[in-house]
Amino acid sequence: MENAPTTVKSPLDRDGQLLIEDGSGARSSLRWFDTQMDHEYLFTLRGNEDFLGAPGSGAGRFPWSGSDTRGQKIFQARAAMKDLNRWYERLFRDHEEMDEDIVAEKQLFFNSNLIHFIAATDANEDTVGHSQFVANYSLLLTRELGISDRRFLVDIERGALLHDIGKVGIPESILMKRGALTTIEREIIKDHPLLGYKLIEEFSFLKQASLVVLCHHEQFDGQGYPYGLAGEDIPLEARIFSLADTVDAITSDRPYRRGQSFEAARREIEKHSGSQFDPQLVEVFLTISEERWQQAKLDTLRNLRLPTVH
Repeated sequence: MENAPTTVKSPLDRDGQLLIEDGSGARSSLRWFDTQMDHEYLFTLRGNEDFLGAPGSGAGRFPWSGSDTRGQKIFQARAAMKDLNRWYERLFRDHEEMDEDIVAEKQLFFNSNLIHFIAATDANEDTVGHSQFVANYSLLLTRELGISDRRFLVDIERGALLHDIGKVGIPESILMKRGALTTIEREIIKDHPLLGYKLIEEFSFLKQASLVVLCHHEQFDGQGYPYGLAGEDIPLEARIFSLADTVDAITSDRPYRRGQSFEAARREIEKHSGSQFDPQLVEVFLTISEERWQQAKLDTLRNLRLPTVH
């Protein structure tokens, strides 16, 4: 394996400073205690002084070390999510006594603010826009499956909006790299679903949505990541999302290529039915006309919220 990482058994000295093993690809860890949130985090080190955040727990209180700002982004994201969670609990404190239309209106209002949060944590217009497209595409496919449960619709929309939140802990040098990724860089990218899940799973309003974040790169045949889940072991929300994500990936413009047609997306998805995608979902997906996908795309463009700070 290229630049195979090695294990560092004692990465910290008694003062909590990081000890780096010599050699390319060293993997170590750093505990950092955030006094404002009264919580300790474990950071994994991959490569030469290259931090990848991963919330965890430990016994000591250790200072942040290094100039990388990704750790700060993770803590800021968690602080914002805590604020959103407190607001959500106040907003829906008496939801059982509310009229359904009022609940729906509040959910819409809350999701609007969730999109603002996503835009604030990611200054990349392409990725912020992508989250909103896949959220609407996921809703279209969910309704086509005959699922009208309000809770399910809310969960899959929020999961789609937040599916890549874990990328706040991935180096920009990797995310924005134009050339081919190394073996280690590909492995680092694969950490983002678990990191994203760890960032949001404790919050009551994202319990089910967090499963989309965790499982959005799993494949029906078990060849995905992070756990290699297969078939119906993959949450339905994540299986639906996988189709919506592929539609947007193929039909959207990228810096290195023009977007293809919805028909091209249909062919690609049909080709991988039973391997990457749930074949029963693919059957339903193929019944949706290109006109309806185009309408969903236009509806998203009309309401698109992009970062205001770059």
